[in-house]
Amino acid sequence: MNSEQTKSLIGAISLEEYVQKGKLPQCLPADVQITLEKVRAQADEVWSVEAEKLEVISFDYEGYTVNLTFQMDGTYLFDSVDVWAEVGSSVGVATEIDVESHLDSSSGSGTSMLDTLMTIENVQRLAEDMQTKLEWFEMGDERVCLMPSAVTLHYLKQQNRWKLVKIAGAYRSVDEVRAGLSRIADAVN
Repeated sequence: MNSEQTKSLIGAISLEEYVQKGKLPQCLPADVQITLEKVRAQADEVWSVEAEKLEVISFDYEGYTVNLTFQMDGTYLFDSVDVWAEVGSSVGVATEIDVESHLDSSSGSGTSMLDTLMTIENVQRLAEDMQTKLEWFEMGDERVCLMPSAVTLHYLKQQNRWKLVKIAGAYRSVDEVRAGLSRIADAVN
C-alpha cells in the first residue's frame, strides 16, 4: 500500500468511529500500518520538534486537519484532529445554527465527518445512541468532553456558543486523562 492510499484511508475514517475507538490505527483495516515514512511522503505539512525528538505529520481534509505524532525514530505516539470547519454556508468554525441547518437539509442524520460532533448537543445525542456516559470538564472558556475511549473533544466558547475545535486521540488511559483534566479544571476554576 502506498502513502497516498494511507492518506485516503485516514480521510475516509468517520470522526464518530475515531472517537469511539480512540486511535486512528484502530480504525484502519488490520493489514494497514501507519508508518512515518508512508505518511511523510503524502503529508500536507511536516513539523519537527527537535527538543522533544518528535515529528508531526499533518493531512488536510475538508473542515479539519489530522495530526499524527511520531518519535523521530519512527515510533507512532498519538493522533489528533484540529477542526477549522466549513459547515453550512459559513467559513471558519461553524456555528450551531449552521450545523443544525446542514443536518436538517442533508439526506443522512448527521453522519458526515463533522456534523455529529460539532455541537455539544449533537455529541450528547451520539452518547445516548452509544448508550454511554460522557464526562465534562469546565476550563474557563473551554469545555472538554472525555469519551470512554480516552478521546477528548475540546469546545471553545465563541460568540456565546460552544464550538468544536480539537479532538485529541487516546494517548493515556481514561483514568490518567480524567485525573489530568480534573487537575487542569481545578487550577483554572
